[in-house]
Amino acid sequence: MIIDTHMHLLDERFNIDRSLVIARAKQVGISKFIEVTCEVKSWEQARKLAEDEYNIFMSLGIHPINACCIQQYSYNNILQKMAKYHKCVAIGEIGLDYHDKPSYHEVLKQKLCFIQQLNIALNLNKPVIIHCRDAYEDAINILSQYNMGLKGVIHCFSGSLKYAQEFLKLGFLLGVDGPITYSTKLQYVISQISINNIVVETDSPYLVPNKHKNHITRNEPCYITSIIEQIAKIKNISYHTVLKHTTNNALKLFNLK
Repeated sequence: MIIDTHMHLLDERFNIDRSLVIARAKQVGISKFIEVTCEVKSWEQARKLAEDEYNIFMSLGIHPINACCIQQYSYNNILQKMAKYHKCVAIGEIGLDYHDKPSYHEVLKQKLCFIQQLNIALNLNKPVIIHCRDAYEDAINILSQYNMGLKGVIHCFSGSLKYAQEFLKLGFLLGVDGPITYSTKLQYVISQISINNIVVETDSPYLVPNKHKNHITRNEPCYITSIIEQIAKIKNISYHTVLKHTTNNALKLFNLK
């Protein structure tokens, strides 16, 4: 059993063949998926997708890039209500993104939105899916304030070993995606941490693994096997061992049955 812990199957690039994408994923052994949302308008769509597909679960959140586009507190009641749905297994994708050098005001809005959603996750006892890009110090400082009972995953981790270790100390797992197949920096980090601290994710339709880059532009959950293979190679363990541990990590973190 494989679990893709992070995908965006509602992306318009899947509109023409979504059911076939799901079928191809099942053929390679994926038995559970988590559809991760980034904005309020996709929450209801995710709920319907989870209702229609028994093996698809969902995570509800506001991506930091979208934090500046919403009114403060306007989404809190909606999120708290919808996140109680039994197939909502996490709050996310939430966090901080400083890659495009946001203004001081935009950073404040990102932090406020992040903290509000962390509080909702704590109130509902849900894990969080964290987006952190070029904002490691601030993310670690904020998460350190919520380390009593908060758990989750650092989605598509791309930082240094030092930051990896700091997130692990806070009780978070690291999400490993397509970049593991071509980033020597990430390969080194993963070689240094326990397989018990990793979950696998595709972030479909983004982050195509290296093996498929020359002939496709859209990532799919079925390409998760390339990620598992690369982790096995890096850590000099079997494909089955990676699959077993990462699946167990995901089952436990997201309380999946």
